[in-house]
Amino acid sequence: MDPAYRDQVLVNETRTELKGSVVAWVALTVGTGFLVAEFAGKAERFGFIAWLATISVFLGGWFVAWVAFILRPPSDAAILSRWIPGAKAGMVLCNLATAGSVWVFMPAAEPEMRALLVVLYAWFLIVQFAAATEATQVLAIAVVLLLGSLIGWLVVEQPPHFLTLALFLPLFGATLIAIRRFVRQAVVAATEARAAAEASRRELAAALVSLERERDAKTHFIRAASHDLQQPLQAAGLFLDRLKPGARDLAAPLGGLRKSLGVARTLVDSMLEHLKLEGGAVRPDLSRFTAGELFDRVLLTQGAAAAEAGIALSVVGRRVALHSDPRLLARAVENLVANAIRHSGGRRVVMGARAGRDGVTIWVVDDGCGLSVGDEARIFQPFEQGGRVGASGGFGLGLASVAGLVEVLSGACGARRGVTRGAAFFIHLPADAAEAARCAA
Repeated sequence: MDPAYRDQVLVNETRTELKGSVVAWVALTVGTGFLVAEFAGKAERFGFIAWLATISVFLGGWFVAWVAFILRPPSDAAILSRWIPGAKAGMVLCNLATAGSVWVFMPAAEPEMRALLVVLYAWFLIVQFAAATEATQVLAIAVVLLLGSLIGWLVVEQPPHFLTLALFLPLFGATLIAIRRFVRQAVVAATEARAAAEASRRELAAALVSLERERDAKTHFIRAASHDLQQPLQAAGLFLDRLKPGARDLAAPLGGLRKSLGVARTLVDSMLEHLKLEGGAVRPDLSRFTAGELFDRVLLTQGAAAAEAGIALSVVGRRVALHSDPRLLARAVENLVANAIRHSGGRRVVMGARAGRDGVTIWVVDDGCGLSVGDEARIFQPFEQGGRVGASGGFGLGLASVAGLVEVLSGACGARRGVTRGAAFFIHLPADAAEAARCAA
């Protein structure tokens, strides 16, 4: 059985057993009262007092524990560390007192009472057999102590039929232990099966939730694709309507048409890139280059968009050496810069590279509106956007593509919130990332 699940079973059994143990306490108290009334003044004085004191301590401690448990239920940790060991110690004390009572009551009892005592001792063991749980497995100790003491007295005193009883009692005890082990194995098997079924149920529920989330994401993707692709295509249609034969000013409609088609192409490219990454169709082609070469490529592709948005692009750390796939890494950084241009609302974006002992970190930092609490990890999931993204559109695939590209390069990516404003996105390539990417390819 799994240790964590077994601990929970022990705790649950202990809570159930102790709450309902008042019935057993009453029965044992009544039985003790009967023995006191029957053997007071008949049994050997010292042994009788020792037995009565021991059983009284046990019954008193049991009652106090029961009251304390009901009034102030302990924690699971307290049950495992204190209550279960205490219950086992109490049961051992009770078994010692019962085993010692054989030498106190049997010599003073009449033949008929001796037969009744043997039946009572057997009943005591059967009750322990029925009540024993995973938490208080003391049946074997009870059998050895009680039946060993009883057999010892029979051999020493040799009452009528002592030999038959001396041979039968070990068989009786062995049968109890064997049945108890069989029952315990069945209980453990049933518990493990129940735990496995519960684990399967949880896995199925998690799979259904994941499937539902994926379905919702695909639905959102289709809805966003339909909406975002429709806008530039509609705009392109309007500009085409303005391109009438004989029109003198064609620059404005041609420029608008070119821009609309460029937006549509960008959206389609982002979808295709995401599908390629999901399908594992992207493989790295490693080479050595500098961060300056990487940033120049990003400036070439993103400079116009930044200028149009009124955002200044700057670069630091040009001399940092890199060993990776320049095309894939540039695409990842382009996505980070494009995300900052489109969504940050700031006026400045800085690209930088820094080399350390554990590898190279590439940063894209903006001075915009920043990230909402909890966005740092969520925005790298497909079809997710930051909480502060307004109506700027998009599928929520840009940062997901960054995560996919960086994974192909055996690196890591993430985001950090600015102290007062802005956000910082990073790509970390470990020192051994090139070797790992080569193996993955």
